[in-house]
Amino acid sequence: MSSTATMLAPSTRNSAASSSSSGFVPVSRQNTISSTHDGTRSIRASKRYSHTALYLSMSAQDRDLEIEDELARAQKTLRDLKNKISAQSKKNFVLEKDVRYLDSRIALLIQNRMALEEQKDFESHFEESTEVQEGTFPNDQKTQAYGNLFYLLQSEPRHIASLCRCVSMAEIDSLLQTVMFTIYGNQYEGREEHLLLTMFQSVLSAQFEHTPEYSSLLRANTPVSRMMTTYTRRGPGQSYLKVVLAKQINNLIEHKDLNLEINPLKVYEQVIREAEEKHGELPADMPRSVSAEEAAANPEVQQIIEPRLTYLMKIADTFLATIIDNLDETPYGIRWICKQIRSLTRRKYPDAKDHLICTLIGGFFFLRFLNPAIVTPRSYMLIDSVPSEHPRRTLTLVAKMLQNLANKPSYAKEPYMARLSPFVTNNKTRINKFLNDLCEVGDFYESLEMDNYVALSKKDLELNITINEVYGTHALLEKHSAELLQGRDTEHLGILLEELGPAPSQVPRKENRSLDLPLFSRWEGNIDDLSAALDITQEDVLFMEAKSVFVQLLRSFPATSIAARRPLNLRRIGEAATSMKDIQMFRKGMRGQELIKDLEALGVITSEDGFQILREEIEQELQHLGGMKEKAVEEIKKLDEVYKTIRDHNAYLVSQLETYKSYLHNVRSQSEGSKRGVIGQGSSGKEKKNQVLGPYKFTHQQLEKEGVIAKSNVPDNRRANIYFNITSPMPGTFVISLHYKGRNRGLLELDLKLDDLLEMQQNNHDELDLEYVQFNVPKVLALLNKRFARKGKGW
Repeated sequence: MSSTATMLAPSTRNSAASSSSSGFVPVSRQNTISSTHDGTRSIRASKRYSHTALYLSMSAQDRDLEIEDELARAQKTLRDLKNKISAQSKKNFVLEKDVRYLDSRIALLIQNRMALEEQKDFESHFEESTEVQEGTFPNDQKTQAYGNLFYLLQSEPRHIASLCRCVSMAEIDSLLQTVMFTIYGNQYEGREEHLLLTMFQSVLSAQFEHTPEYSSLLRANTPVSRMMTTYTRRGPGQSYLKVVLAKQINNLIEHKDLNLEINPLKVYEQVIREAEEKHGELPADMPRSVSAEEAAANPEVQQIIEPRLTYLMKIADTFLATIIDNLDETPYGIRWICKQIRSLTRRKYPDAKDHLICTLIGGFFFLRFLNPAIVTPRSYMLIDSVPSEHPRRTLTLVAKMLQNLANKPSYAKEPYMARLSPFVTNNKTRINKFLNDLCEVGDFYESLEMDNYVALSKKDLELNITINEVYGTHALLEKHSAELLQGRDTEHLGILLEELGPAPSQVPRKENRSLDLPLFSRWEGNIDDLSAALDITQEDVLFMEAKSVFVQLLRSFPATSIAARRPLNLRRIGEAATSMKDIQMFRKGMRGQELIKDLEALGVITSEDGFQILREEIEQELQHLGGMKEKAVEEIKKLDEVYKTIRDHNAYLVSQLETYKSYLHNVRSQSEGSKRGVIGQGSSGKEKKNQVLGPYKFTHQQLEKEGVIAKSNVPDNRRANIYFNITSPMPGTFVISLHYKGRNRGLLELDLKLDDLLEMQQNNHDELDLEYVQFNVPKVLALLNKRFARKGKGW
């Protein structure tokens, strides 16, 4: 255990978070009065915080009494929901990795710069099943060896921290998948989250140590910066973005025609375009091509930009106010990382001014967390569709303003942004206070040390992990072992890697299996005597157990039970439990009575005052539990929304992948077809024409309802008579025709190539103009994929 653990105070905020799922919340440290044998009073320092984990571990180890009150049901729902969010987050991360890979390659396909053999390899990468089945390791010896390894990696985060510093950008994604979503994948469980943050501290510390220039700290795109960004994309971060940003962004994008462009060159282009449309020619004093300086000096351009600047600063102010007002919504882990950035900066650069330190904190909080969501809200599922051109540009400008506010502003690349400097000047003090307030959270080392002791006393620690994650992590450890095994305290890691031998190769995706890997320490056995391990007295252990037993009994009694009446009578509660037919209640009642006797014999409590100290603490626990039900219900509502968002994002990513897969099939079939002509040959030598699919008929109302029609110029009273036919004469080619009921010929016809649609989507051109209507490109792609995918052949 870390030696710093005993030096640092625990976080009250985190103690509540880590214990809430079990139903017990610690109260603040306090002095309570206990009775001695001679009846006098003495002050007993209550170690309520320190004992919380022990209290929970005892009830966990003796969980033969199932509590079914409203709080227990709410907490079970909450636990299930958190587990679902963690599992879905991992699936989304894997899908996003696939989509990123496709994005990096799709341009080559669109431009026909990829050889046929490369296409086959590319396509085969996604032909295999992505749904991982359950499985096991081939033998128990391997299971035990990897169980030792992953327990060591999880409980001693310094090894993963060292590995993160060694890997390349090409390796970081697969490592982050295992670290963020598997080894520390339970995003709402205190121990795993705290271990993960400890790993972050180690990585950040090394980053500060090895970065010579203050100005380049945390700026470059490195494995460390990718780690920090990935951390913010987990469930708690997604919940924050939804609560804080979604409403502001949705309000803004409703104003589709609000143009707030302030780049003088673009405004100038708009002016001359409108002048040409109005007069048919350019004004004599407005040449088509001008420099940025000339455009900025144009009186008409200045007149257009001036009110836009005021409006932009007003919008940015509303975003900033919302962010500052929701300080308490910020996930603890993100605030703790901000705190480490401040602490490390102060230690390494003692002369650094406060405002310079704030720029580093802002660089993480805004650059890595908030601004990506503001610029691309659809990717974060904060809105339902990609915003139109003008709101999209406004969001980009708002993000730039917030970034300039949080960082030291630089207008070298975009001088026109300097016109917005009053926003920075007026809010600099305000933002620096907010960034410092972000860092004001407690540490968790003491509670983590306690949690680790408790973990060692459990026998059911498991890790749900895939075979490829196991082999991939092993391979990275082996590859970088020379660097990893140089430092102190790496002997155990070295022994395990030597015994495991060479890392096995990755299995094909369709053979990958998910397994429950039992975790246990090779060098530390189960702790039977926690009181000795944690340097607490036997009377404290008995007191906490007694409190746990009586709280469980009271929660299990019917609300109308005489035993539950106030003031509490502990003997009556124990007797009532022992008189019940339920064997678990009988055992708990017997144990409660034994504990009262033991505690009275030790002089901790006395029957003379009705065991007042124990009664008061039981009452306090019950009061905390009473308030926890409402908190649990409120949290369920929030997390339900997060889970829905993550599921929607999953559906969006799956749709993206299906579109890409079909495109790959199409490219391949066209490439092969070009070798033998447009018309292929069957095995008999006869010509075999491409199969024509369609036409499929869609009403205007149907396409509008599905979001395929983004805008319509068709009068309302005529829309019922409008329909569309879509045909695919050959793979990758589509014909959309617009028809009016009663007329034989279509009003218009549009030929589409799949390549063109994908390229439009890649370039964020989401509107396809069909004269009478504008189609939404992603929705069109989804519709074509659904109706025209040829089995085994693409589109």
